[in-house]
Amino acid sequence: MKNKKILIINQNSGYLTIDVANSFISKYDEVVMMFGMNKITERNFHPNIKIQKTITYDRSTLIKRLWTWGICFLHICFLLVWKYRGYTILYYTNPPMSYFASLFFSNPFGIVVFDTYPNSLKLIGIKENSIVYKFWAYLNRKLFNRALKIITISEGMKKQLLEYAQADKIHAISIWPASENFKPIPKSQNIFLKKHSIENKFVVLYSGNLGLGHKLEILIDVAERTQNIEDILFLFIGEGAKKSKLQEMAKGKELSNVVFFTWQNAEILPYSLASADIAIVAIETEATFVSLPSKTFNYMSVGAPILGIGNDGSELESLINKYEIGAYENGDDILRIIDYINYLYINKEKAKEVSVNSYNAAKTFSYTESSKYLF
Repeated sequence: MKNKKILIINQNSGYLTIDVANSFISKYDEVVMMFGMNKITERNFHPNIKIQKTITYDRSTLIKRLWTWGICFLHICFLLVWKYRGYTILYYTNPPMSYFASLFFSNPFGIVVFDTYPNSLKLIGIKENSIVYKFWAYLNRKLFNRALKIITISEGMKKQLLEYAQADKIHAISIWPASENFKPIPKSQNIFLKKHSIENKFVVLYSGNLGLGHKLEILIDVAERTQNIEDILFLFIGEGAKKSKLQEMAKGKELSNVVFFTWQNAEILPYSLASADIAIVAIETEATFVSLPSKTFNYMSVGAPILGIGNDGSELESLINKYEIGAYENGDDILRIIDYINYLYINKEKAKEVSVNSYNAAKTFSYTESSKYLF
Protein backbone atom coordinates (compact mmCIF):
# COMPACT_ATOMS: atom_id res chain seq x y z
CA MET A 1 0.00 0.00 0.00
CA LYS A 2 1.32 3.43 -0.94
CA ASN A 3 2.52 5.54 2.00
CA LYS A 4 0.02 8.35 2.63
CA LYS A 5 1.52 11.67 3.70
CA ILE A 6 -0.08 15.04 4.38
CA LEU A 7 1.33 18.51 4.94
CA ILE A 8 -0.96 20.93 6.81
CA ILE A 9 -0.11 24.62 6.38
CA ASN A 10 -1.30 27.39 8.69
CA GLN A 11 1.11 30.23 9.39
CA ASN A 12 -0.79 31.23 12.54
CA SER A 13 -1.81 27.95 14.17
CA GLY A 14 -4.01 27.58 17.23
CA TYR A 15 -6.32 25.12 18.88
CA LEU A 16 -8.55 24.67 15.82
CA THR A 17 -5.57 23.66 13.69
CA ILE A 18 -4.16 21.41 16.42
CA ASP A 19 -7.42 19.48 16.67
CA VAL A 20 -7.69 19.10 12.90
CA ALA A 21 -4.08 17.94 12.53
CA ASN A 22 -4.57 15.37 15.28
CA SER A 23 -7.61 13.95 13.51
CA PHE A 24 -5.44 13.11 10.47
CA ILE A 25 -3.14 10.85 12.52
CA SER A 26 -5.51 7.90 12.18
CA LYS A 27 -5.73 8.16 8.38
CA TYR A 28 -2.26 9.20 7.21
CA ASP A 29 1.08 7.44 7.71
CA GLU A 30 2.84 10.78 8.08
CA VAL A 31 1.38 14.11 9.20
CA VAL A 32 3.50 17.27 9.00
CA MET A 33 2.32 20.59 10.45
CA MET A 34 3.82 23.80 9.05
CA PHE A 35 3.38 26.97 11.12
CA GLY A 36 5.16 30.16 12.11
CA MET A 37 3.47 30.46 15.47
CA ASN A 38 1.40 27.93 17.40
CA LYS A 39 -0.78 29.11 20.26
CA ILE A 40 -1.57 26.28 22.68
CA THR A 41 -4.67 26.62 24.84
CA GLU A 42 -5.19 23.11 26.19
CA ARG A 43 -4.50 20.40 23.61
CA ASN A 44 -1.21 20.16 21.71
CA PHE A 45 -0.14 18.28 18.60
CA HIS A 46 0.01 14.49 18.79
CA PRO A 47 3.66 13.42 19.36
CA ASN A 48 3.72 11.62 16.00
CA ILE A 49 3.07 14.84 14.10
CA LYS A 50 6.21 16.31 12.55
CA ILE A 51 6.72 20.06 12.80
CA GLN A 52 7.91 22.29 9.95
CA LYS A 53 8.56 25.89 11.04
CA THR A 54 8.19 28.98 8.85
CA ILE A 55 8.28 32.74 9.39
CA THR A 56 6.00 34.05 12.13
CA TYR A 57 2.95 35.99 11.00
CA ASP A 58 3.27 39.64 12.09
CA ARG A 59 -0.06 41.46 12.07
CA SER A 60 1.18 44.64 13.79
CA THR A 61 1.13 46.73 10.58
CA LEU A 62 -0.16 46.19 7.06
CA ILE A 63 3.38 46.22 5.64
CA LYS A 64 4.61 43.58 8.13
CA ARG A 65 1.51 41.50 7.48
CA LEU A 66 2.12 41.51 3.71
CA TRP A 67 5.85 40.87 4.19
CA THR A 68 5.43 37.84 6.44
CA TRP A 69 2.65 36.46 4.24
CA GLY A 70 4.89 36.80 1.17
CA ILE A 71 7.92 35.16 2.77
CA CYS A 72 5.78 32.29 4.02
CA PHE A 73 4.32 31.75 0.54
CA LEU A 74 7.79 31.59 -1.00
CA HIS A 75 8.83 29.14 1.74
CA ILE A 76 5.83 26.93 0.91
CA CYS A 77 6.84 26.84 -2.75
CA PHE A 78 10.46 26.05 -1.88
CA LEU A 79 9.43 23.17 0.39
CA LEU A 80 7.04 21.70 -2.18
CA VAL A 81 9.93 21.55 -4.64
CA TRP A 82 12.58 20.11 -2.33
CA LYS A 83 10.91 18.34 0.57
CA TYR A 84 7.21 17.56 0.23
CA ARG A 85 6.74 16.19 -3.28
CA GLY A 86 3.97 13.62 -3.33
CA TYR A 87 2.35 14.86 -0.11
CA THR A 88 -1.32 15.78 0.05
CA ILE A 89 -1.61 19.42 1.15
CA LEU A 90 -4.20 21.03 3.43
CA TYR A 91 -3.90 24.80 3.06
CA TYR A 92 -5.36 27.24 5.57
CA THR A 93 -5.97 30.78 4.35
CA ASN A 94 -3.05 32.13 6.38
CA PRO A 95 -1.20 33.27 4.39
CA PRO A 96 -4.35 34.00 2.38
CA MET A 97 -2.61 33.14 -0.91
CA SER A 98 -1.15 29.87 0.43
CA TYR A 99 -3.09 27.68 -2.00
CA PHE A 100 -1.74 29.64 -4.99
CA ALA A 101 1.20 27.25 -4.69
CA SER A 102 -1.00 24.62 -6.33
CA LEU A 103 -0.78 26.60 -9.56
CA PHE A 104 2.77 25.25 -9.84
CA PHE A 105 2.57 21.84 -8.14
CA SER A 106 0.47 18.74 -8.76
CA ASN A 107 0.00 17.68 -5.12
CA PRO A 108 -3.62 16.83 -4.28
CA PHE A 109 -4.94 19.49 -1.92
CA GLY A 110 -7.78 20.85 0.18
CA ILE A 111 -8.39 24.37 1.47
CA VAL A 112 -9.69 25.58 4.83
CA VAL A 113 -11.24 29.03 4.37
CA PHE A 114 -11.43 30.99 7.63
CA ASP A 115 -11.32 34.36 5.83
CA THR A 116 -12.64 34.71 2.31
CA TYR A 117 -10.29 36.38 -0.15
CA PRO A 118 -10.41 38.45 -2.29
CA ASN A 119 -13.64 39.56 -0.56
CA SER A 120 -11.75 40.56 2.59
CA LEU A 121 -9.54 42.90 0.55
CA LYS A 122 -12.39 45.41 0.72
CA LEU A 123 -11.29 46.06 4.32
CA ILE A 124 -8.18 47.79 2.99
CA GLY A 125 -9.92 49.62 0.16
CA ILE A 126 -9.39 47.17 -2.71
CA LYS A 127 -12.69 47.03 -4.61
CA GLU A 128 -14.25 44.43 -6.87
CA ASN A 129 -13.37 46.34 -10.03
CA SER A 130 -9.64 46.40 -9.24
CA ILE A 131 -7.17 44.23 -11.16
CA VAL A 132 -5.93 42.57 -7.96
CA TYR A 133 -9.46 41.63 -6.87
CA LYS A 134 -10.46 40.30 -10.30
CA PHE A 135 -7.25 38.28 -10.73
CA TRP A 136 -7.58 36.74 -7.25
CA ALA A 137 -11.21 35.79 -8.00
CA TYR A 138 -10.06 34.19 -11.26
CA LEU A 139 -7.42 32.13 -9.42
CA ASN A 140 -10.02 31.06 -6.85
CA ARG A 141 -12.31 29.69 -9.55
CA LYS A 142 -9.38 27.91 -11.16
CA LEU A 143 -8.03 26.33 -7.96
CA PHE A 144 -11.12 25.76 -5.83
CA ASN A 145 -12.61 23.44 -8.41
CA ARG A 146 -9.38 21.41 -8.47
CA ALA A 147 -9.39 20.97 -4.69
CA LEU A 148 -10.40 17.72 -3.01
CA LYS A 149 -12.53 19.67 -0.55
CA ILE A 150 -13.18 23.31 0.43
CA ILE A 151 -13.91 23.66 4.13
CA THR A 152 -15.38 26.76 5.73
CA ILE A 153 -16.90 27.68 9.06
CA SER A 154 -20.44 28.90 8.38
CA GLU A 155 -23.32 28.52 5.95
CA GLY A 156 -23.03 32.22 5.14
CA MET A 157 -19.41 31.82 4.09
CA LYS A 158 -20.33 28.71 2.09
CA LYS A 159 -22.87 30.74 0.12
CA GLN A 160 -20.20 33.32 -0.60
CA LEU A 161 -17.75 30.67 -1.81
CA LEU A 162 -20.30 29.46 -4.36
CA GLU A 163 -18.98 32.36 -6.43
CA TYR A 164 -15.80 30.35 -6.86
CA ALA A 165 -16.69 26.64 -6.64
CA GLN A 166 -19.45 24.10 -7.07
CA ALA A 167 -21.63 23.42 -4.02
CA ASP A 168 -20.53 19.80 -3.70
CA LYS A 169 -16.93 20.96 -3.18
CA ILE A 170 -17.77 23.22 -0.23
CA HIS A 171 -18.43 21.95 3.29
CA ALA A 172 -19.54 24.24 6.13
CA ILE A 173 -18.33 22.82 9.45
CA SER A 174 -18.97 24.41 12.84
CA ILE A 175 -15.98 25.47 14.90
CA TRP A 176 -15.71 24.81 18.62
CA PRO A 177 -14.34 26.20 21.91
CA ALA A 178 -10.65 25.99 22.70
CA SER A 179 -11.17 23.93 25.83
CA GLU A 180 -13.72 21.51 27.20
CA ASN A 181 -12.74 22.80 30.63
CA PHE A 182 -13.83 26.40 30.06
CA LYS A 183 -16.74 27.17 32.36
CA PRO A 184 -18.42 30.04 34.20
CA ILE A 185 -16.41 31.25 37.21
CA PRO A 186 -18.01 33.33 39.99
CA LYS A 187 -16.41 36.73 40.42
CA SER A 188 -15.46 35.85 44.00
CA GLN A 189 -13.34 32.96 42.66
CA ASN A 190 -11.90 34.67 39.58
CA ILE A 191 -8.17 35.17 40.11
CA PHE A 192 -7.89 37.45 37.05
CA LEU A 193 -10.47 39.87 38.43
CA LYS A 194 -8.89 39.79 41.87
CA LYS A 195 -5.39 40.39 40.55
CA HIS A 196 -6.52 43.57 38.81
CA SER A 197 -8.96 44.62 41.59
CA ILE A 198 -11.97 44.69 39.27
CA GLU A 199 -14.07 41.94 40.82
CA ASN A 200 -16.78 44.50 41.67
CA LYS A 201 -17.04 45.81 38.11
CA PHE A 202 -19.59 44.99 35.42
CA VAL A 203 -17.12 43.97 32.70
CA VAL A 204 -17.80 44.60 29.02
CA LEU A 205 -15.05 42.46 27.49
CA TYR A 206 -13.39 42.34 24.11
CA SER A 207 -10.73 39.62 24.02
CA GLY A 208 -8.80 38.80 20.86
CA ASN A 209 -7.20 40.37 17.84
CA LEU A 210 -7.69 44.14 17.74
CA GLY A 211 -7.53 44.01 13.97
CA LEU A 212 -8.85 45.69 10.86
CA GLY A 213 -11.78 43.29 10.52
CA HIS A 214 -13.30 44.26 13.87
CA LYS A 215 -15.60 47.25 14.42
CA LEU A 216 -14.16 48.39 17.75
CA GLU A 217 -14.04 52.19 17.66
CA ILE A 218 -17.71 52.37 18.55
CA LEU A 219 -16.94 50.78 21.94
CA ILE A 220 -14.85 53.80 22.89
CA ASP A 221 -17.82 56.03 22.07
CA VAL A 222 -20.09 53.75 24.12
CA ALA A 223 -17.65 53.93 27.02
CA GLU A 224 -17.69 57.73 26.82
CA ARG A 225 -21.48 57.83 27.04
CA THR A 226 -21.64 55.39 29.97
CA GLN A 227 -18.74 56.72 32.04
CA ASN A 228 -21.19 58.16 34.58
CA ILE A 229 -21.93 54.57 35.68
CA GLU A 230 -18.83 53.82 37.74
CA ASP A 231 -19.39 50.05 37.92
CA ILE A 232 -19.21 49.48 34.14
CA LEU A 233 -15.71 48.76 32.84
CA PHE A 234 -14.71 48.30 29.19
CA LEU A 235 -11.86 45.81 29.06
CA PHE A 236 -9.81 45.15 25.91
CA ILE A 237 -7.46 42.14 25.94
CA GLY A 238 -5.18 41.44 22.98
CA GLU A 239 -3.02 43.06 20.33
CA GLY A 240 -3.46 44.16 16.74
CA ALA A 241 -3.42 46.93 14.18
CA LYS A 242 -6.17 48.95 15.86
CA LYS A 243 -4.88 48.84 19.43
CA SER A 244 -2.86 52.06 19.36
CA LYS A 245 -5.75 53.92 17.71
CA LEU A 246 -8.18 52.71 20.37
CA GLN A 247 -5.77 53.66 23.15
CA GLU A 248 -5.35 57.12 21.67
CA MET A 249 -9.13 57.55 21.44
CA ALA A 250 -9.62 56.51 25.07
CA LYS A 251 -6.78 58.78 26.22
CA GLY A 252 -8.09 61.72 24.21
CA LYS A 253 -11.51 61.34 25.82
CA GLU A 254 -9.89 60.88 29.27
CA LEU A 255 -11.84 57.69 29.88
CA SER A 256 -11.11 56.01 33.20
CA ASN A 257 -13.60 53.21 32.42
CA VAL A 258 -11.49 51.75 29.59
CA VAL A 259 -8.57 49.39 30.28
CA PHE A 260 -6.20 47.59 27.89
CA PHE A 261 -4.26 44.38 28.62
CA THR A 262 -2.07 42.29 26.36
CA TRP A 263 -2.66 38.62 25.54
CA GLN A 264 -3.16 36.45 28.61
CA ASN A 265 -1.28 33.19 29.22
CA ALA A 266 -3.11 29.91 28.65
CA GLU A 267 -3.52 29.29 32.38
CA ILE A 268 -5.16 32.71 32.87
CA LEU A 269 -7.35 32.60 29.76
CA PRO A 270 -10.25 30.69 31.39
CA TYR A 271 -10.41 33.40 34.07
CA SER A 272 -10.03 36.39 31.76
CA LEU A 273 -12.77 35.10 29.47
CA ALA A 274 -15.02 34.34 32.44
CA SER A 275 -14.59 37.94 33.67
CA ALA A 276 -17.11 39.07 31.04
CA ASP A 277 -20.57 40.18 32.09
CA ILE A 278 -21.00 40.98 28.40
CA ALA A 279 -18.61 39.74 25.72
CA ILE A 280 -18.20 41.72 22.50
CA VAL A 281 -17.87 40.24 19.02
CA ALA A 282 -17.52 43.12 16.56
CA ILE A 283 -17.34 42.78 12.78
CA GLU A 284 -16.58 45.51 10.25
CA THR A 285 -19.06 46.10 7.41
CA GLU A 286 -16.89 44.47 4.75
CA ALA A 287 -16.29 41.41 6.95
CA THR A 288 -19.97 40.79 7.75
CA PHE A 289 -20.30 37.77 5.47
CA VAL A 290 -16.69 36.59 5.42
CA SER A 291 -15.99 36.01 9.09
CA LEU A 292 -17.40 34.23 12.14
CA PRO A 293 -14.84 34.88 14.90
CA SER A 294 -13.84 31.80 16.90
CA LYS A 295 -13.81 33.92 20.07
CA THR A 296 -17.61 33.67 19.98
CA PHE A 297 -17.48 29.99 20.95
CA ASN A 298 -14.94 30.57 23.70
CA TYR A 299 -17.14 33.31 25.17
CA MET A 300 -20.09 30.94 25.06
CA SER A 301 -18.16 28.20 26.84
CA VAL A 302 -17.70 30.44 29.91
CA GLY A 303 -21.36 31.47 29.86
CA ALA A 304 -20.82 35.03 28.68
CA PRO A 305 -23.77 36.87 27.12
CA ILE A 306 -22.74 37.92 23.61
CA LEU A 307 -23.18 41.41 22.20
CA GLY A 308 -22.59 41.17 18.47
CA ILE A 309 -21.90 44.38 16.55
CA GLY A 310 -22.02 44.47 12.76
CA ASN A 311 -24.23 44.74 9.70
CA ASP A 312 -27.51 42.88 9.42
CA GLY A 313 -27.61 39.36 8.03
CA SER A 314 -24.34 37.96 9.39
CA GLU A 315 -23.77 34.38 10.53
CA LEU A 316 -23.02 35.79 13.98
CA GLU A 317 -26.48 37.36 14.13
CA SER A 318 -28.08 34.01 13.22
CA LEU A 319 -26.07 32.22 15.93
CA ILE A 320 -27.01 34.72 18.64
CA ASN A 321 -30.69 34.65 17.73
CA LYS A 322 -30.91 30.87 17.35
CA TYR A 323 -29.56 30.14 20.83
CA GLU A 324 -30.83 33.34 22.54
CA ILE A 325 -27.36 34.08 23.86
CA GLY A 326 -27.40 37.86 23.71
CA ALA A 327 -28.11 40.62 21.22
CA TYR A 328 -26.90 41.66 17.80
CA GLU A 329 -26.90 45.36 16.98
CA ASN A 330 -26.05 47.37 13.92
CA GLY A 331 -22.65 48.97 14.28
CA ASP A 332 -24.09 52.36 13.38
CA ASP A 333 -26.67 52.37 16.19
CA ILE A 334 -24.77 53.39 19.31
CA LEU A 335 -27.94 53.97 21.35
CA ARG A 336 -29.14 50.37 20.96
CA ILE A 337 -25.70 49.10 21.99
CA ILE A 338 -25.78 51.29 25.09
CA ASP A 339 -29.36 50.20 25.84
CA TYR A 340 -28.43 46.51 25.80
CA ILE A 341 -25.43 47.01 28.07
CA ASN A 342 -27.58 48.98 30.50
CA TYR A 343 -30.35 46.38 30.25
CA LEU A 344 -28.12 43.52 31.39
CA TYR A 345 -26.41 45.75 33.96
CA ILE A 346 -29.75 46.50 35.60
CA ASN A 347 -31.59 43.20 35.02
CA LYS A 348 -29.47 40.63 36.85
CA GLU A 349 -31.96 37.80 36.38
CA LYS A 350 -32.12 38.33 32.64
CA ALA A 351 -28.33 38.46 32.51
CA LYS A 352 -28.19 35.13 34.35
CA GLU A 353 -30.73 33.59 31.96
CA VAL A 354 -28.72 34.66 28.90
CA SER A 355 -25.53 33.40 30.54
CA VAL A 356 -27.06 29.96 31.07
CA ASN A 357 -28.24 29.89 27.44
CA SER A 358 -24.75 30.76 26.26
CA TYR A 359 -23.08 28.06 28.36
CA ASN A 360 -25.58 25.40 27.29
CA ALA A 361 -25.26 26.35 23.61
CA ALA A 362 -21.48 25.93 23.77
CA LYS A 363 -21.93 22.27 24.69
CA THR A 364 -23.37 21.58 21.23
CA PHE A 365 -20.02 22.47 19.61
CA SER A 366 -17.16 20.02 20.18
CA TYR A 367 -13.67 19.44 18.81
CA THR A 368 -14.95 16.08 17.53
CA GLU A 369 -16.10 18.22 14.58
CA SER A 370 -12.43 18.26 13.53
CA SER A 371 -12.80 14.77 12.07
CA LYS A 372 -15.03 16.24 9.35
CA TYR A 373 -11.96 17.94 7.89
CA LEU A 374 -10.62 14.55 6.77
CA PHE A 375 -10.34 13.71 3.08
